[in-house]
Amino acid sequence: MKFNHKKFEQLAQIHSTENNKISIFLPTDRAGDGQAAKIRFKNQLSEVVEKLMDEKIQEHTMSKNDAMAYLAKAYELLDKDEFWTYQSDGLAIFISEEVFEYYTMPVDFKLFNYVGSVFYLRPMLPVITNQSRFFLLALSQNEIRFFEGEQHSITPVIIEDLVPESLEASMAAIDIAYPAGLQAHSGGSSPVFHGQGGEKDGKTDRIVDYFRMVDAGLMKMLHDEKVPMIIAGVDYLIPMYKSISNYSNIVEPHISGNVEADGPVLLHEKAWKLLAPLMKENFETQYNSFKELLPNEKASLSIDSIVPAALNGKVDTLFVDKDTSTYWGTYLPDTNKIALQKEQNKVNSCLINFAAIATYLQGGQVYTTSKAEMPHSVSVLNAIYRY
Repeated sequence: MKFNHKKFEQLAQIHSTENNKISIFLPTDRAGDGQAAKIRFKNQLSEVVEKLMDEKIQEHTMSKNDAMAYLAKAYELLDKDEFWTYQSDGLAIFISEEVFEYYTMPVDFKLFNYVGSVFYLRPMLPVITNQSRFFLLALSQNEIRFFEGEQHSITPVIIEDLVPESLEASMAAIDIAYPAGLQAHSGGSSPVFHGQGGEKDGKTDRIVDYFRMVDAGLMKMLHDEKVPMIIAGVDYLIPMYKSISNYSNIVEPHISGNVEADGPVLLHEKAWKLLAPLMKENFETQYNSFKELLPNEKASLSIDSIVPAALNGKVDTLFVDKDTSTYWGTYLPDTNKIALQKEQNKVNSCLINFAAIATYLQGGQVYTTSKAEMPHSVSVLNAIYRY
């Protein structure tokens, strides 16, 4: 199951007055038999059972048997050795009365569980933002390949059911659809047809038609994505694809040359070499903006101010300390303020999670970073306001 913006939004909308929404994160192993990760998961489930029984945080506590029954599908994973053998860097699991979902991710999660009235989604944000995630489109006339990458990993994405396998295949499809020898181009909302011109122009037209079909297929999958896409291919193909693509975040540098023989590892190496400076530059731009705007109160490091601002859509950029998992408090909508507590209780929630979810869902950028890399490390949240 793929984790994307739509899935994030769906999980974020599931909430209740009961503290029975369970989120579990654990590091896993790409190699080996997965036994260490299985033990971690078993221990996390034991902690969750205790929280479901805890009268300090539950309005309606469960017995141990009821809590284990509530987690039955999660316990079933412990009996699936093959599941634990084929993992990536991290595993995220979400459980409620309506939901049982798990995601194998190329993210090294901190071992953590959360039991509350909402799902804990903050660790999933680096997966769906442009913090380090990217797409790679390998273009050629003979094949199209598509990859999803992170700083330390890359994964091929199956697209055979979305795009023509080659220029030749796309021409065959057009010949079947338009047997009179007319070429179809999308001009606005209606197709524009023309006959074949000279040999050079005709070949260019055929490639552009091919790329239109490729882009239309990919956009069925990417319609709500915003992360950077880098293109790999011979130089003359790149501007042709960019000129017709509907994807909004194709980056300027591209991987130059015929890449048909390049495997995923080599493509990742070439892509990250170009992308790393761009992503670092984006972060540093926002980092410096925070420093400049803080004296003018257009930025803040006060969690008392940031959380209400995030919930009201006033945060443009949020820096979150990934080393701090929970910060307990209650939002008071009547006064638009928060009340802080030292520990979890029956009605409070993690304010870090709330602020991160609200910022992202209302179009803001969320950077999850170490305390040392926060613009102002005295606070677990730093925010740049919309102004």
